[in-house]
Amino acid sequence: MNYLPFIWAENASLAAELKRPVRKVSICQHHLAWGPQTLTLWHPDGTGVKIFSQMNDIADRLEIGVLGFEKVTAAPENEKVEVVSDTFNCEVEAFKLVLDEQDTRAECGLALRASNGEEILIIPGAGPCALAILLAFASTPHIFEPEYKLERCASAPLT
Repeated sequence: MNYLPFIWAENASLAAELKRPVRKVSICQHHLAWGPQTLTLWHPDGTGVKIFSQMNDIADRLEIGVLGFEKVTAAPENEKVEVVSDTFNCEVEAFKLVLDEQDTRAECGLALRASNGEEILIIPGAGPCALAILLAFASTPHIFEPEYKLERCASAPLT
């Protein structure tokens, strides 16, 4: 079975970075019909983790998205910013979502859970290199149009 892990080029632990408190999120959406291209989780110290989807060909005319992450220090001016619930302003639980498709296992999604059970869910979207985001920006067009049904994904703690 082929394995497609999250994309993370930093030396620091991705799990530790994603479990940090989140004060706000920002989203970049170039074309309203395709869904967002990136979501950035902003920590209280002003640093952030930008999340994007990278498509991988796994069979003829079949792709699967894997989430990529990179550290950032400033949001571009064209991103929409929204403060998240105070319940995320402490260490959160982080879970990866894993999908099996045509002899390939892919780390395709992320769920952040606050102590009260509230979640932020990020998975590859149906549009080209798009994300599907559940919770933030609920009124944005095409904000949650996932590539695959959530029921097909297994959840595992991010370590």
